Amino acid sequence: MGRMQRSFQLVGQSYRVLMQDTELMLLPLVSGIVMAVVVAIAAFGVGLEGLDTRAVTPAVYVPLFLLYVVLYATGIFFQCAVIAGATERMRGGNPTLGSALGAASRRIVPILIWACAAATVGMALKAIQDRAGFVGRIVVGLLGAAWSLATFFVAPVLVLEDIYIGDVLGRSVELFKQTWGETFVGGASLGIASFAAWMTLVAVTGLLAWTVGTPAVVFFVPCAILLLIFFSALQGVYVASLYRYATDGVAPDGFDRHLLAEAFVEKGRR
Repeated sequence: MGRMQRSFQLVGQSYRVLMQDTELMLLPLVSGIVMAVVVAIAAFGVGLEGLDTRAVTPAVYVPLFLLYVVLYATGIFFQCAVIAGATERMRGGNPTLGSALGAASRRIVPILIWACAAATVGMALKAIQDRAGFVGRIVVGLLGAAWSLATFFVAPVLVLEDIYIGDVLGRSVELFKQTWGETFVGGASLGIASFAAWMTLVAVTGLLAWTVGTPAVVFFVPCAILLLIFFSALQGVYVASLYRYATDGVAPDGFDRHLLAEAFVEKGRR
């Protein structure tokens, strides 16, 4: 069975796990609302929309850095909550919004510290991108992709492991190398599934717009929001399942152990 076919099946099994606790999808929704409010306040209340990020002055980078920290902290906090809830379900529990948020809240200090670190990296990449030419932007894109892969397991490590914050990135990289390395295809599967869903929505909306006109927007907006929160929650469940199998060697409830075992191919064994 090809890797893409196998990973699609894993995504399908993640979906079935998520459907047991659909309330977890409220967490990405709340996260998105909070971040939208923060951006709106920063743009219209504080006036960040007029900042010239090409000017190297504290007046530009200090408020922008604080905005990054708040956005990163919000996104990571709710992602950790989804992962905590999914992990509770996989261990035979019955998660609630309260238990998921409680697990993330108990790790709020490491989450905030990591948000500062992630914001620093984000700001550095943005500063380079603002000043780089075409080739420089390609390099920044590659660095950003490498950072995304290195931090793939950061959220589960933050919320599920009580380790020194300085070891979080190393632990994430260790898990990534141990399990996926260069054979990582799960993100591609989720991306393809998401792309297909969006293309379907766009096609249906286009057909409605052609037949009924402007009211098609009423259909598109809520469906788009639903897709965003659904795939965000599904990503959390997927990461939680891979993390548990990587650390415990246990196939979570609802997952095919043979599929997971085939997905986790170490470099030396390929």
